[in-house]
Amino acid sequence: MSNDTNELFRAEAASRALPEWLQARSSEALDEFLRHGFPQKTLENWRYTDLRPMAARAEAFLSEAPQNVTEASEIYTDPDNLTLVFRDGQPDTAASHTDAPGLSVRLLPEALDEDLSDYLNTTAASNLSGLNLALMDCGAVIDIAADTVMERPLHIVFDNVSEGTRYPRLLIRAGKNSAATVVEHHTGNAAGNTIAVTDIHCDAGANLRYQKVQEEAPDAYHVACQILQLKRDSRCDVLNVDLGAAIARNDLRIHLQGQGAHASATGFFLVDGKRHTDNHLHLAHEAPHASSNAHYAGVMADKGRGVFNGMIHVYKDAQKTDAALYNKNLLLTPGAEINTKPELEIYADDVKCAHGSTTGQLDTTALFYLRARGIPEAQARNMLIQSFAAEVFQHIATDGLRQHIQQAVETRLNELGAAIEDGI
Repeated sequence: MSNDTNELFRAEAASRALPEWLQARSSEALDEFLRHGFPQKTLENWRYTDLRPMAARAEAFLSEAPQNVTEASEIYTDPDNLTLVFRDGQPDTAASHTDAPGLSVRLLPEALDEDLSDYLNTTAASNLSGLNLALMDCGAVIDIAADTVMERPLHIVFDNVSEGTRYPRLLIRAGKNSAATVVEHHTGNAAGNTIAVTDIHCDAGANLRYQKVQEEAPDAYHVACQILQLKRDSRCDVLNVDLGAAIARNDLRIHLQGQGAHASATGFFLVDGKRHTDNHLHLAHEAPHASSNAHYAGVMADKGRGVFNGMIHVYKDAQKTDAALYNKNLLLTPGAEINTKPELEIYADDVKCAHGSTTGQLDTTALFYLRARGIPEAQARNMLIQSFAAEVFQHIATDGLRQHIQQAVETRLNELGAAIEDGI
């Protein structure tokens, strides 16, 4: 990046009022980002994802404040859930209600009065995590008290109505033997940038369900990273669903740090038009007697491009590890593409690990079977695709959210009908 661009980023960071404990870390993180800029395709972990359009847009937004404002999107909410809503980075208090026993929700920047040095990551996945730390402009610190069982999910919505670059940050801390469900949901109609980071810490015996849904505008750019740390006998079930944005990248890094810890990671991504979605998953087994399983499913159509890179990393002392990683993909048209690479890196000798990947097309025999029973072709095709995704969708936290996502997928498939028919 040019010196002028660097100065624009520094000026943006200088406009943030930060507490003393964060100033040095923020400055170091920004310096690291400015030395290297946005990740380049020359880096192995970014070889399939080109962020130059995002970088150019970010520079343009810094040079001249964006003016375009869109209509607020119809965000999905459930009255039975606890809800925290941000619109263009500002909390929507009228749409939010987070009061529940054992739950503490503190908004940024006020939550930064507490020294969170031990909880906010700056280096995971890429230096964009550091840029987020330097410029984070919305989000919350969420604490679930020890021994608390939250009956109602907490649904956090980031809705982008106007153009700009947003830097949402969440810190979720699940106390000992607590149980909770948290949904992070990104929506919007604006052609902006999102650079999001979520830090999750599960104390001993905690049981957390964390689900992230990305439904940003078709011309938005979205890059996100989640860093999970699991202590002894804790459990975290993660779900990632990517349905929006022109360029989307999601980095999920799970550190199993205590004996008996368990993590599951499930994902679904639908890529159409010329959209590009990249999922990276890193399962770090750092302690013995821990387990994990991961299953991602991708559907590509038109000239859409998907990327999946999953790694199980078993450390030397992580004996008795039990881990599995699978990715399956469905190509609906000849122009669609998937780059998939599941990996194992094992330094212990008493483990049980497996990985695999499959890529294919719709089963024409099954399609014929359905059509022979009077089901129209488009409906039959959608039924097969929904069946392909069902193993992932069964992990969605609530019936309402599951129906919302299934309806969004069906609507997209109906819009794609002509292109898919030409590809079969």
